[in-house]
Amino acid sequence: MPVPLLVGSALFILVLGAPIFLAILAATFGTFELFAPPMPRMVLPQRMVDGVNKFSLLAIPLFIFAADIIARGQIGSRLVAMVESFCGHVRGGLAIATIIACALFGAMSGIGPAAVVSIGPIVFPALMRQGYSRGFAVGLIVTASTLAMLIPPSVAMILYALQTNTSIGAVFLSGLGSGVLFTIVLCVYAYVYARRHDIATDTRATWPERLKKTREAAFALGLPVIILGGIYGGAFTPTEAAAFACVYAMLVEVLIYRKLSVAELFRISSTSAGTIAIILILVSAGTVLTYYLTLSQVPQQVTATLSGASDVTILFIINVLFLVAGMFADPNSLIIVLTPLIYQAALAAGIDPVHLGAVIVANVALGMVTPPFGLNLFIGITTFRVSYLDVVKAVMPFIVLMLVVLVLITYIPAISLMLPELMR
Repeated sequence: MPVPLLVGSALFILVLGAPIFLAILAATFGTFELFAPPMPRMVLPQRMVDGVNKFSLLAIPLFIFAADIIARGQIGSRLVAMVESFCGHVRGGLAIATIIACALFGAMSGIGPAAVVSIGPIVFPALMRQGYSRGFAVGLIVTASTLAMLIPPSVAMILYALQTNTSIGAVFLSGLGSGVLFTIVLCVYAYVYARRHDIATDTRATWPERLKKTREAAFALGLPVIILGGIYGGAFTPTEAAAFACVYAMLVEVLIYRKLSVAELFRISSTSAGTIAIILILVSAGTVLTYYLTLSQVPQQVTATLSGASDVTILFIINVLFLVAGMFADPNSLIIVLTPLIYQAALAAGIDPVHLGAVIVANVALGMVTPPFGLNLFIGITTFRVSYLDVVKAVMPFIVLMLVVLVLITYIPAISLMLPELMR
């Protein structure tokens, strides 16, 4: 009775239009008051504080701030120009350059929507001029931006690692394998599309031109190299890497590229603070929910229900659960709320927690572009001034590609586990 009441009341509060964190907190506190064993009422507020009182959690607000700085500056445009100089002459070169630029942007920011608003306005007009359809251009940019959720330093991966006490570095490496696979699949699709529709190509850039574009993007390229190299070289932790990313991005955009002023940095920090507050409140609310579910032995009941099921079956159930939920909720909420429910059952079935992280993050990345409420869909509507129906039609072929990649990641563990095992 307590758990159905908790779920039902949370859904009812959501239907009334309340934020998801408020629905979680109100339902959990109410159910706890009615059914929990006698204990001090201060337990839940203490759990809320404990949920955000973690050093490693600092990486999330720091990477968000760095992503917002990068999105407002010149780093994205210089990356696009450099990549296009190398592959613009290839069939589908501009589309491929867009995909690779989104992947590189993800390696700096960890936030998918930031790539849409940073790289999208740069490449969208160019894609249209070269003969790509509006639908293809919108679908490509909106979908390729989700690479930031797969390629480290991904905020979604940090949340998963904190929820499950898994190594952040190992989860990052698992996402790198998944991100590279998805990048390759998108590039192949862009090439096939360009050949089928006879899309024009750019003239081949000379090596001096390529070297010039590379020099202009050198500081932009330095950010992912230093971040990932520092983490896996043992120079600093992911949290320290996030702090370095903020300082580096500010120095590059203000002093070197001179795109941003100090006053603009303050305005950006205000925007970042709103996003950070939402995520941290969600983490805090999710900690209370997890505590109550653990107290009610819900994860153990789920494990008992699924006992005897194969890892193939459990992975299928996890995919269906996250895919359906991803149509209606944001990625951070899904990871915080659903991961504790299925984690013990997955471990009992012998699923590696690092592999499970790659599967869950791939699911929530797909949820970013899945109708009816995929976040990137609405960002695409405002960025490219298209209707909701148009952007949904645009992403449909890419959703099919993402489903194929999800199946490969799910049932070929080597894709996500190869790099973590090499690092061990």
